[in-house]
Amino acid sequence: MSGSPPLRPAEPSVTGFAALKARHVLLAFLVINLGVGLGAIALAQLFHLPSDDPLLADFVYCATFVLTCIWSWRRGQQAHLQMRRLWGNWRAAIPWGSLLRVVPALVVLSLGTTLLMLYLVSLPAPELAESMLHSLGEEDRETAWPQMYQGLRWLSIGVVAPITEEWLFRGILLHRWGLKWGLSRGLLASSGVFGLLHPNPVGLTVFGLVMGLFYLQTRSLTLPVLAHALNNLLALALGSLGGGRMEPADPVGAFHLYFGLFCLGIAGFILVPFVRFHWPERGACLPYFLNR
Repeated sequence: MSGSPPLRPAEPSVTGFAALKARHVLLAFLVINLGVGLGAIALAQLFHLPSDDPLLADFVYCATFVLTCIWSWRRGQQAHLQMRRLWGNWRAAIPWGSLLRVVPALVVLSLGTTLLMLYLVSLPAPELAESMLHSLGEEDRETAWPQMYQGLRWLSIGVVAPITEEWLFRGILLHRWGLKWGLSRGLLASSGVFGLLHPNPVGLTVFGLVMGLFYLQTRSLTLPVLAHALNNLLALALGSLGGGRMEPADPVGAFHLYFGLFCLGIAGFILVPFVRFHWPERGACLPYFLNR
């Protein structure tokens, strides 16, 4: 059930979104990623950087996502779409109560699903699970330019990832699949793909779902971008604290199972009512067709 009345389409024409098919976006992403990767290799040779320097990986990530967003914007303009309407009002009112309640719950959910995943992996492969556990929160990666690496890392986590991922998954894919299959199915599909592209697919699928509901609630990407940035920074801080305290001899066992279930219970107490209340009603409209 949604907290607002049904939203009807403001205009009938949706043919412009055919230019932003998911496979076209994916193909553009892969081509751009290949080009940026080759450019990173050239830069590494020019500045005598090792090919596995983490600075290069962050550079490739940032450049690929930014250029893919630029490509999608221009592609939409060529199809006579008003791309600013995908973002909505960037000064839209922020429901701070929901933001400060839901985002910590998402971080707790991510922690819980990660612990449960580690426990399940430990059943057939305990060594692998322990290796995965002790890799969480690791930040000390050797790089030739540590200050630049840290700056680029924080930029990618706190700015680039929230803006570009929300634009592509909520702005582009949610609209494309929402028009093709209906709003609810498009919301589930875009959230599921978002989750599958991350190491914690269950937690990040729910995260993508909540970001989509934030978008539908405010008809602006400002709220999901802000929530995404806050989530990333909280998760990074939690990973840093947890990773620094883990003992190499700690096995993955029943504690991780029970604590993971406890985290799921706490997160579900907040997230389930939020999702139920804000789920779009039948006949609800996508933000593009309501924004002016």
